[in-house]
Amino acid sequence: GLQTKIRVGAVSYLNTKPLIYGFEHGMMKDQVELKIDFPSNIAAMLLEDEIDVGLVPVAIIPQMSEHHIISDYCISCDGEVASVCLFSEVPLNRIEKILLDNQSRTSVELLKILVREYWKIKPLLEKTSGEYQSKISGTTAALVIGERALEQRKISPYIYDLGLEWKKFTGLPFVFA
Repeated sequence: GLQTKIRVGAVSYLNTKPLIYGFEHGMMKDQVELKIDFPSNIAAMLLEDEIDVGLVPVAIIPQMSEHHIISDYCISCDGEVASVCLFSEVPLNRIEKILLDNQSRTSVELLKILVREYWKIKPLLEKTSGEYQSKISGTTAALVIGERALEQRKISPYIYDLGLEWKKFTGLPFVFA
């Protein structure tokens, strides 16, 4: 019969390299059509039925009419994650505004839970686009992820690692995707 390839979506970050290598070189390489993109685009592809399987942000699950978790593989942390942090020049209780990274919906949702339920602070949350790390100043903090977060760690005096803060709050690991 006619064999249709399984359309698989994965994100273009370093932490997915072992997974992508498996798809490209593994036993099923001829049965898979691999699409690599940003997390938000992979999420959109799954929602719009452009892929069959995807490593997607957990934040999209509520938007799906049906979903199935098909393996134990995930992007997660059990404590410190280092590349998903709130950066500030002042302690938590003095933060008045938090700039939000537009590349990660899951990190933004995690931050909102920590702000409301754990830290119990009420800053203004502001979406960003483009470069915004230079605006981290005074009582304005920012959620930064990925490579830019690793760079920002060298600059900001106050660093709140969201993986570690979640672990302190719940005692549990956190799954991003």
